[in-house]
Amino acid sequence: MNIHLGIDIGGTWLKYGAIDTEGRILLSDRAATRGPEGEAGAVERIVDCARRMVAWASEAEFTPVSVGIGSPGTVHAQTLLVQPPTPNLTVIIGVDLARLVREATGLPTAIDNDANCAAWGEYRYGAGRGIDNLICITVGSGIGSGFVVDGRIFSGPTGSGAELGHVTIDWQGPPCACGNRGCLENYTSANALLRRANDAADRDRDSRLCALRESSNGALSIADLFRAAREGDAVARAILDQGADLLARGILNAINLFDPEAVVIGGGVADADTDGTWLAKVRDGIHRHAFSAEGKTLRVGKAAFGNDAGFIGAAALGALAVNSESRC
Repeated sequence: MNIHLGIDIGGTWLKYGAIDTEGRILLSDRAATRGPEGEAGAVERIVDCARRMVAWASEAEFTPVSVGIGSPGTVHAQTLLVQPPTPNLTVIIGVDLARLVREATGLPTAIDNDANCAAWGEYRYGAGRGIDNLICITVGSGIGSGFVVDGRIFSGPTGSGAELGHVTIDWQGPPCACGNRGCLENYTSANALLRRANDAADRDRDSRLCALRESSNGALSIADLFRAAREGDAVARAILDQGADLLARGILNAINLFDPEAVVIGGGVADADTDGTWLAKVRDGIHRHAFSAEGKTLRVGKAAFGNDAGFIGAAALGALAVNSESRC
């Protein structure tokens, strides 16, 4: 059976796996990215994971036919090199990862931005299947976004478009890792929400947030924040509600520009929203503030693949390389 391999590169962890031609997961694993070891360490780990998958496929009697890579930052549409800014993994900037993996495996290899890959995976096999005009948002340590327009990934002629996380919502806001100030992800990402949660825990040592932080060895997680809100902590709920409202307003900018048929939201924050309350707030904010009548009833749902979306989408992207099509 022919299968497609995918690698989703994160700043800390590298998720990799294999899918069949219907998008079903056959293999899913992860490894430390080794970014602190510099370019050589990170590249060696990426190539090694590709080789591991090829070896696994041989033992399982599958036929790997392609590899796809989802990279943080932007990927130039012509050179396929990772471009700055890539603040979470600067060591891969300028590296031709697709060529290195292709040489190591002998397989056609494609590469694109990780959020574009997640969008492509949801479009091909997940919550956006059959929706030719789709916005996919990933809310994790940052805010990623991928736009499917007329059944193709849109990211502009150089590959640096559709970066909703770095739309400025306050020019006098806090500095962002990208070099600007007041970017959307400074207010609505998991890192932004946790900064506010930790500040609140510092102010009130008797709060549920503080108790959860102490029970987690001094490090609040996004799951802790949602748990505190579900258990009645008013400050935790306010932090999540405000983040949801700001995210809705940021997404509305993209809706007003692209007029999508649906919005799909995934990432670590969406996964932590186990009762759907946060997603409902985002949806309500979009509907309430929408400019068009269509926007007030726009389909807004949760991504199907969670943290697997990146490598699934990367693998689906690699399938296009077999047919000598464009990167998405």
